[in-house]
Amino acid sequence: MKIILFILSTSLFGICGARTFCSDNGHYKFNQNPHKTCGWVKENPEKRCRLLDMHSVRVEDECQETCGSCSLPSEGRYLSKEESHKQNVGQYCQVNSDCDSWSCKQNICYQSDECQPLKHFPGEEFDENKIVLVFVGSGFTDLNEWRYHVARTFNAFDDFEFFGFENQLYNAFYVDLLETISYCDFECAGNPTLLCCDIGLARRLSNKCFPPGAHLQTIVIENDDRYGGGGYLDDNMATTSIHQFGPKVAVHEMGHSLFELGDEYSTGYFTDSSANCDVEGCSKWADLDEHLGGGLCVERGCQNGSYFVGERSFMQYLDSPFGEVNTRYTCCTFLALTGSYPSYCERYEFGVGLVSYCSQDHQGYGTPYDRDGLRSVDTISEAKYTIVIQPATLLLDLSLNTYVYESNMEGSVPKLFKRRKYMGDFADFEAVLHEGADEVIKITIEFESGEKYPLYFSVLEALESPPSIDSEFQGNSIDANVATFLEIVVDARKGVVVGIDMKNITIHWWHFVGVVISKIWGFMKNVFTRKSSDDVVNEDLEDFFGK
Repeated sequence: MKIILFILSTSLFGICGARTFCSDNGHYKFNQNPHKTCGWVKENPEKRCRLLDMHSVRVEDECQETCGSCSLPSEGRYLSKEESHKQNVGQYCQVNSDCDSWSCKQNICYQSDECQPLKHFPGEEFDENKIVLVFVGSGFTDLNEWRYHVARTFNAFDDFEFFGFENQLYNAFYVDLLETISYCDFECAGNPTLLCCDIGLARRLSNKCFPPGAHLQTIVIENDDRYGGGGYLDDNMATTSIHQFGPKVAVHEMGHSLFELGDEYSTGYFTDSSANCDVEGCSKWADLDEHLGGGLCVERGCQNGSYFVGERSFMQYLDSPFGEVNTRYTCCTFLALTGSYPSYCERYEFGVGLVSYCSQDHQGYGTPYDRDGLRSVDTISEAKYTIVIQPATLLLDLSLNTYVYESNMEGSVPKLFKRRKYMGDFADFEAVLHEGADEVIKITIEFESGEKYPLYFSVLEALESPPSIDSEFQGNSIDANVATFLEIVVDARKGVVVGIDMKNITIHWWHFVGVVISKIWGFMKNVFTRKSSDDVVNEDLEDFFGK
């Protein structure tokens, strides 16, 4: 009987137990690897507590004492959940008071009562290893009409296997709240099918369901029956309308904002730097071409039709299949963002295998894959994504020169973000000149410690419009100067942000002359300060010529 009770209590409450003193006894092994136990996690808990094993099991759940998520005795009693910690959005709860947000639904902490599920199984956590889709509305005045168009749009997602209802690696929600005044505009930047929306308002709505980060994808539905949409490459956002093809447009635009794919029509600007465009021979997917018997490197597409695409696909024509080349890339997205992949991806386990193929990182995630199945929080420097250890997000209104905290200023657990949100578009002012930018936005963040941290952003926003339904090859991809809001991420360990200075800098010829003078100045300073000349240039170049 004692043995049976021990087995039941272990299976119900985990290795550490739920309401008793926790001890990381080392029984938990990563993929049966005896060298990687809770003792191994203790050597570097800040990094290793956030890992997942090959089954998407979180290490912090199995090594609770090490990772600080277990109730420990204090003065002869056990700490309550309220005394130990509150659960984050997407984590398990029983009552509202378990959650930091004070909203417990279906045994999971929700961000707010306005957030309603479209696809979420009761008790299923989604804070770490799920992609979260959030639908928000613009210009709807009737709540029932808004709910109808949400359901209509999302139901069409099931036609695409990567958004099939059986795919457990993503969840979908909608904000059950009316934004009666439209915050979107058609014919944005002179493009008749481009639908631009106020990022600030869209983000404030989607934040009612899930906090900012790489796992959040916002889909804005505009209450307008005209055809159009937009994919925001830098902001994890897609826009669409209530047009009959609106649901397909939403998926097409998420091909950009989520899956990092380029438009394949010839009027776009995508080249072989995009994952789904390649030069003759199509080396990026040559293994798949051979595996399927050929035919995946004959269709022309991308900028000026100068490149090759896998086949006639959905990223060029809305009435075409998504395509095998692009579908495999969706598997790499799930693998990079969630640590595992859906069942439909098993057909790509040939040759070197899916993990090894995705590790070539044609989409630019920068997420390395550990050979024994563990995912690391480290990212390579050139990647589109990076881990912020204790992130706090701020939303800047560029027109009013104001900012607000989007999240707790004390920061949250390590999260993956688009790299530009944390480090800007340019490393420093010299990099601005080197890249040939005509104009940049300089954001100087001041922390309560007095430290100031400059970031340089392009004034142009990368936007993708859907293919035209009037003519096969019409469609466009542009860089447009339409940004009015900018989301940035800071590491809360630096302290509270007490001020942000925003400045537009127009680049003139004398800035380039300044590079030469600054190099000379840097050399002279180096003689007396022993600093490298590059350090001095980065400190002084804008002081001389950037104002």
